[in-house]
Amino acid sequence: MSLFPLALPPGFRIATGLAGLPAELRGGAVAIGNFDGLHRGHRAVIAAAEQAARPAVALSFDPHPRHFFQPERLFRRLSGRRERLALLAGSGLDGAVILPFDAQMASLSAERFVADVLVGALGAKAVAVGYNFHFGKGREGSPEFLRDAARRHGFAVTVVQPEEDDGPVSSTNIRDLLGSGRVERANRLLGYRWF
Repeated sequence: MSLFPLALPPGFRIATGLAGLPAELRGGAVAIGNFDGLHRGHRAVIAAAEQAARPAVALSFDPHPRHFFQPERLFRRLSGRRERLALLAGSGLDGAVILPFDAQMASLSAERFVADVLVGALGAKAVAVGYNFHFGKGREGSPEFLRDAARRHGFAVTVVQPEEDDGPVSSTNIRDLLGSGRVERANRLLGYRWF
């Protein structure tokens, strides 16, 4: 049994795609990431969004972009979609927007992502990302690109530096630790017991 209930709390809104996006998820702060495992570094990005504005929502992708770009390569998620949503709901966010990662999303330029998704659909007043966040076709968007776009479009950006624990806290490091049987160390980077 997990440490986290898999029933979502009342008031936590979920949108799959941008069509018919509930008004309750627009006009606030957006924390962007894959949030696989929702480790300590992810929670720092979410905290930055929650401090910036309300509503605070997570913007994530399903499937993980690695599944799209390298379908032949084995890729193990730290948390399934249901568990990831439960972890996001338990973090204090007001909701989550899950975008399908498909050929259309993969071909979207960084500028179009900012203009169409962050500004147009979500009406973001603030955006929080991790230090290594890249987006847009060919990963052309970077934290610096996002800062420049924010100045042009009129929203704030927080770039969260890595959480450190004998190296950066990352989903890749946690997957490697779990794969080598070092569960206690993985739990320390996650900030909870992996389930």
